[in-house]
Amino acid sequence: MGEDAGHYRRITQQIVESVSPTDIIEHFWVRDIADLIWETLRLRRLKGNLLQTASHKALKRVLRDAVGFPAIEQLVKSWSTGDASSLQRVDDLLKGMSLSFDAVYAEALAERVGEIERIDRLIASAESRRNTVLREISRHRDAVALRLARASAAIEDAEFAEVRETDEQRPVQNGEPT
Repeated sequence: MGEDAGHYRRITQQIVESVSPTDIIEHFWVRDIADLIWETLRLRRLKGNLLQTASHKALKRVLRDAVGFPAIEQLVKSWSTGDASSLQRVDDLLKGMSLSFDAVYAEALAERVGEIERIDRLIASAESRRNTVLREISRHRDAVALRLARASAAIEDAEFAEVRETDEQRPVQNGEPT
C-alpha cells in the first residue's frame, strides 16, 4: 500500500488557493511547502505506526505477570486483530493491575524512544524548512509591494507635476483658469 497521490494533489491545491502564487518563484516555493508538509505527515504517520507495532511486544511485557506465557501469545494475537472479547479481556486485565493502555504505550515508547526521537528531529527539521519557505514568500511579496509602492509614487509624482505645468500654462481670467 503506497501513499495517496490524490491526497498530495489536494494538499498542493489547498496551498495554491491559500497562497495564490504570483510568479514562477512563488510556484516553486508552493511546491516546496507541499513537499515539506507531505514529508511531515509521512513522518508523523510512521511514528504512529512504529508505536503501534511496538505496542504488541509492550502489551506482552505488561501482561507477563498477569497471564501465563502461552495464553499471553494467543491473547495478544487475538487482541491485535481487533477481536472484541480479547480487547475486553486486555482491558479487564489492565484495570485489574490498576493500569490503563497508556502503560502499554509508555512501555512501547521506552522500547523505541531512540527511533522516535530521530523521527521527531526529522519532523522538526521539515517544519523549520517549511517555515523558512513561508518567510521567503512573505519577504518576496514585501519586496514586490515596496517596488510597486515606489513605482506608484513615482507615477503619481510625475502626473502631479504634469498637471501643475498644465495649470500654469492656461490663461487665467478673473483669477480662475479658463
